[in-house]
Amino acid sequence: MKKFTFLLVLSLLLAFVAVAPVNAQRRAAAPANNRNTVVKVNVLSPFVLTASGFVEHAFSPKISAQLGAFATGASVKDVEFRGYGFTPEVRYYFAEQAPDGFYVAGYGRVLNYRLTVEDTERGETYEATYKPIGVGVAAGNQFIFNNGISLDLFFGIGVNGGSLNVKSGTNEDFDRGVLDYLNILGSGVRFRPGLTVGYAF
Repeated sequence: MKKFTFLLVLSLLLAFVAVAPVNAQRRAAAPANNRNTVVKVNVLSPFVLTASGFVEHAFSPKISAQLGAFATGASVKDVEFRGYGFTPEVRYYFAEQAPDGFYVAGYGRVLNYRLTVEDTERGETYEATYKPIGVGVAAGNQFIFNNGISLDLFFGIGVNGGSLNVKSGTNEDFDRGVLDYLNILGSGVRFRPGLTVGYAF
């Protein structure tokens, strides 16, 4: 899993480096952007059984605000995740044509998970909650084409603060070894790669 994550992050970074010069040439010949709002979905989220969407609006030629939301129903070994989260974000665009082009951003994250484990041998269900809050920074490039289709490639890094709150059972019942190995629970550094597709208007 860690190897897969590393390869995914590396692929996104290489793709970003490859498309940046192309975007600069496209923008040099493009007319001024008059599309201020973008609705989009993260196409990487389904790989982790998550639905993720965003709405972004440019308030000036350089500044936009974005709100992301997601819901998940993923499972790791015997631990079932159900939850949702929100990611407010402020972006600064360098080309004075927001929300089109290269940007840096600051974001926050508010997450709310409910975890359950079915112990079939004992006939019991164990429950826990995990509600971390985090902040981070990101950089990316958003392309808005003449037909309104948008493509946003980004990578972020941030920190989460939070801990597992076990309501029934123990930490061992939630197989913390697997969860800690996958870097899902607890406080610490989190990476945030993404690729969204949407429509600007």
